Amino acid sequence: MQHVAIEKNRPDSLGDKAFMTDRHPIELLLSDPTKHPTPAPCTQDPGPRRAQGPWTVLIVDDDTDIHALTRMVLRDLTFAGAGLTFASAHSAAEAIPILEANPEIAVMLLDVVMETDQAGLDLVRHVREVMKNGFVRIILRTGQAGQAPEPRVITEYDINDYRDKSDLTSQKLITAVTVALRAWRDLKTIEHLVHSLRRERESLARAQRIAHLGNWEWDIARDAMICSEEARRIVGIPLHSDIHGVLETFLSISHPEDRARVEQTIQHALLELTPFEFDHRILRPNGEIRWVHEMGEVIRDADGKPMRMAGTMHDRTEQREAEQRLKIAASVFEGAMEEAESHMLLTAKVFENAVEGVMVTDRSGRIVSVNPAFSVITGFDADDALGNTPAMLQSGIHDELFYSRLWHDLLGETSSWRGEIWNRRKNGEAHPVWETITAIRDRTQTITHFVAVFQDLTAIKRSEEALHFRTYHDSLTGLPNRALFHDRLRQAIGQSGRSDDKVMVLIFDLDLFKNLNNSLGHTVGDRLLKGVAERLRHFVREGDTVSRLAGDTFGFILRGIRNSQDVGVVVRKLADALAKPFYIDEQELFVTASMGVTLCPEDGDEADLLIRNADMAVARAKTAGRDNCQYYAPAMGAEAERRLALENSLRQGLERDEFLLHYQPKVDLRTERISGMEALVRWRHPRDGMISPAEFIPVAEESGLILPLGSRVLKQACLQTKKWHDAGFEHLRVAVNLSIRQFRQADLLDDVRAALEESGLPPDALELEVTETLMMENLDDIVAILTRLKALGPTIAVDDFGVGHSSLTYLKKLPIDVLKIDQSFVRDLTLDSDDAAIVTAILALGRSLRLKVVAEGVETPEQLAFLRNEGCDQFQGYLFSRPLEIEAFSCRLAESFPAP
Repeated sequence: MQHVAIEKNRPDSLGDKAFMTDRHPIELLLSDPTKHPTPAPCTQDPGPRRAQGPWTVLIVDDDTDIHALTRMVLRDLTFAGAGLTFASAHSAAEAIPILEANPEIAVMLLDVVMETDQAGLDLVRHVREVMKNGFVRIILRTGQAGQAPEPRVITEYDINDYRDKSDLTSQKLITAVTVALRAWRDLKTIEHLVHSLRRERESLARAQRIAHLGNWEWDIARDAMICSEEARRIVGIPLHSDIHGVLETFLSISHPEDRARVEQTIQHALLELTPFEFDHRILRPNGEIRWVHEMGEVIRDADGKPMRMAGTMHDRTEQREAEQRLKIAASVFEGAMEEAESHMLLTAKVFENAVEGVMVTDRSGRIVSVNPAFSVITGFDADDALGNTPAMLQSGIHDELFYSRLWHDLLGETSSWRGEIWNRRKNGEAHPVWETITAIRDRTQTITHFVAVFQDLTAIKRSEEALHFRTYHDSLTGLPNRALFHDRLRQAIGQSGRSDDKVMVLIFDLDLFKNLNNSLGHTVGDRLLKGVAERLRHFVREGDTVSRLAGDTFGFILRGIRNSQDVGVVVRKLADALAKPFYIDEQELFVTASMGVTLCPEDGDEADLLIRNADMAVARAKTAGRDNCQYYAPAMGAEAERRLALENSLRQGLERDEFLLHYQPKVDLRTERISGMEALVRWRHPRDGMISPAEFIPVAEESGLILPLGSRVLKQACLQTKKWHDAGFEHLRVAVNLSIRQFRQADLLDDVRAALEESGLPPDALELEVTETLMMENLDDIVAILTRLKALGPTIAVDDFGVGHSSLTYLKKLPIDVLKIDQSFVRDLTLDSDDAAIVTAILALGRSLRLKVVAEGVETPEQLAFLRNEGCDQFQGYLFSRPLEIEAFSCRLAESFPAP
């Protein structure tokens, strides 16, 4: 073990006043870099390194024995293949220099109360506020009861955990430290990724600045434009200003003599949906004129209408000036000899110092002169070039028609050609250049020489290619994104119309991927998605497309499908490919998929329609239990429309107050009297009558309408129960179901508190029911939420107990009071020995954990007798009563408790 040296007698710098930072350090790293100063380029600074062991743990405690005992407990702990090193401090004053000297300390185990002049929370404030250290994970410990910090303090100072020193020798300390190490590593990994992204952004901006090339994109629908920094520099627009009224703005910065041509070119591109390329002048706000070369294209939507226009702007002012100077210099030869010598000197200087490559040939095409920039760009020095022909630079990419048009322009009225051409360097590498070739004529208009001026476009092309790839590919997996998937599907549909082959669209979602993300972390989830993508790349044939459409959704476009047997083969091969395990961080992960298949032209011949069909088939596969494939059928569209209509009716029903509550009595088996009731929502539709909860509750869950509906049910149930209490039935307890979406909402506690306060119902007269499957998601979070709910006073019941993955671990941890046996076990308990055994076991479990047990769905006297003999506490079901409206339930109460 290593021990970090401690600087003794360091003056304490902790103060009483807290200075909280507004934002977490990682949030600052992720913020818009244009709103913060851009650091100077630095090739030496690699940014923050990735977190890797060994991991340093700082123990701060005034008890020396605690230091020794902590090291003993953690000495064999390894995380991510690396062990721990320890640093020790016996006070806050000793801990501060250790933290300042060792920024890689991952975890601090801190005594809350130390017999020094400073408490543990003072050190926490110093670390977070003064040192601005938001990375080190803090675990508070104490040996005295009642010293747990308030939840507000834990949240405010980002404290990982709080542990009693009685846990010192247990697995709890090891678990807490492991969780803290994982959190520290994740924060450091995020920091590394953010710095990498920022360096890439700076590199792209640098390349554009060097090449004098900016890019822009016009959102036609919103009439707004996004420009790169270099584009703004070229035209002289402030870096952070918004650009609206795009066409008017674009024309206003164009030179007055060029505006008509600029507008005509843009309007033609929008009308014909064709790429464009032209030179024009711009007029900066300070009056400076710049020459730019514009290239762009129109991006269409699914209907072929113009959606966006994207392009580049190349500042070619210096290049044009160089060309003009060469022409001016050449024309000087026609003047007097004295002036010719002076101008020849100027020409030579321009020739030698130009950043563009310059090559001069005689009329037969033999090279007679090149400048130094020519050699830098091509790799050929002057000795290689002189006496040779420009054919030495030919790349072989252009055909005879290209050169025929070049010579046509060069020998025509303008005596020049300008455009992009691919040359070949001396090392054999092909590269693009922007070249201007001019024919030099004498007084008799006879061509004497040719002058070529060219600029290397390699860096510009790479920037354009990188921008195009990022636009049409998923940044995580590198697969085509939804936009490219849609475009290739349109192409495949068009090609299939010219043959008898079909196009197959297959979309699938990874089953329960969200649960994997929550349990193993997003880093593991991202690596799994990359692993799936890599496996899918080997699955598809040339000409087919595999795409990541969103999240854990992938799509395939397969051409050349002849019959249904081909479809079955593809589905089986895909399922087999996904069935093989994925190995991530020494973990073996298995995934399944819910697949949806649709065919063109049988199911449609439009890209949007086919994608929508496949999505509906995926939804049907999930409804069918996941890990299967469903083929699109027209009925799915009708079902989707019906569900949409039902959702709209739900919204209207909430506005019109069409929902009411029925109450099913819960009977105490000892007294055989009503002890409470379960509130069940019903929908009385003005046209369709009573609509079953089985029909509208799933739609409410998916649409999010369950939140306002659940809040209304909770308030109505509390108000009505208070009325029964006031009527003399103070013993009644009402049970209200909480849906999964309700349970996850941030203001659940406020809803429960408001319902109790507005109704005046005693908190212990409310019972909140949560399903057993909810407990499987994230046990620690569930425990925290239930603990806060229970602190308000209601009892907590686990509904549908037994249908999930029942675990004694979560039963022991959860603050629950009641188990409700699912009616699927009660239904056949007198006929099926397995069901009877399960019910008996649940009742025994409830007694051992001192929990009340309620049986649901009791319909026969035999079932009731069995439950009574086995010691069940309460039951509900049609044997006693179906759910009743308020008036009918009041009558049953009167029957159960007759007046004396």
